[in-house]
Amino acid sequence: MFNTFKILLSLSLLAFSNISNTVWGAERWSPKISYNEIVSKAQAGSAYYQGLLGIYLRSGEAGSKVNVELSRQWSEAAYAKQHPFGSYNLANLAMLKGDFEGATRLYQDAALRLPRLASDGDPVAMYCMGEINFQVIPTDVKRALERFKKSAELGYPQAQATIGTLYLKGLPGLLKRDIKEGITLLSKAVVAKSLTARFNLGMAYYNGDGVPKDDLKASQWLKLAVMQDFSEAKYSLGLLLIEGEGGIRKNTNEGLRLLKEAASQDHVMAKEYLKKREGFDPSKISQPSTQPQGATTVNSSLNDEEVLARARKYYTGVGLPQDYAKAHELFLPLARGGNPVAARFVGLMALTGKGAKRNPAIAKEWLSVAAQKGDKTAQRLLETYKSLF
Repeated sequence: MFNTFKILLSLSLLAFSNISNTVWGAERWSPKISYNEIVSKAQAGSAYYQGLLGIYLRSGEAGSKVNVELSRQWSEAAYAKQHPFGSYNLANLAMLKGDFEGATRLYQDAALRLPRLASDGDPVAMYCMGEINFQVIPTDVKRALERFKKSAELGYPQAQATIGTLYLKGLPGLLKRDIKEGITLLSKAVVAKSLTARFNLGMAYYNGDGVPKDDLKASQWLKLAVMQDFSEAKYSLGLLLIEGEGGIRKNTNEGLRLLKEAASQDHVMAKEYLKKREGFDPSKISQPSTQPQGATTVNSSLNDEEVLARARKYYTGVGLPQDYAKAHELFLPLARGGNPVAARFVGLMALTGKGAKRNPAIAKEWLSVAAQKGDKTAQRLLETYKSLF
């Protein structure tokens, strides 16, 4: 996975990129090594495997869960021993925090030491150098592609996932679009439980990049990436569930849960989405909570239709004990998501003071939202009670 921003790397340092102050022996990644072996070797003090474990924990390779803090700790251990995997991964972590100055310094250190490992045939070093070539100014995309391809040929899953994704799109004048090769490489990486492959394949289906747009297939791959605790996957899948398009059953509660998890992991766009939603049109409408602590918790596995049906049962007392507060708690997230029936009920509850504080102005706004979306009952309520607004 590439970083969003490119940063400047000193030309003078690149000119001396073949310099390496340390020889790292015969340690080298191979497709045969297991994740548990990498952990054991890192714990035994190997700088190579400490750096590699840091990379895995940041990018979710071999089915590992993303753990940024643990990734940082292992990378710092490798960096203290001057291993380039440490500086490379710390640079990526600095980019995630928006520390471009710190990332530049760390990329410079990695660019000095990685080429020796790459030239000795280490596939991880090849991939790392390829990513630097691809992302860091002055870029060298042609050289990056060569390194990605070579690393992929040696079986490194992140490289397979990266070059496979690029094959799906193609790069004019540099890489011919080859969907068959792209899917083949991504499939190999998927078998190796690469988060990069799972997420990239999900986003390819989400955006229709090189494959037919298919939100259902996208959601299946994104769910696997979510299981590895990847915030970007949580954000993307959360939006899919809230939108409920392309054959996906709309599930606002589960979508919001995923977005909140992503936001708790400092995902900027998830934070922005939730902030806008809190005061959105109609989410600009806010109501004070009248619900006591211990109010009902919504089952996030229920889709919006099921949540709406349950809310109506609480409201009417048919099928469930009548409980306006619980009904309001279930209706409100759906109303904020634009559901006209839920918006009508929230408006009606604000009008009558059932389950929410009585507020005719708020009631009018919610009923107007429902009416604008074609809800005939809301339209009648606005006309009937216009003298109250």
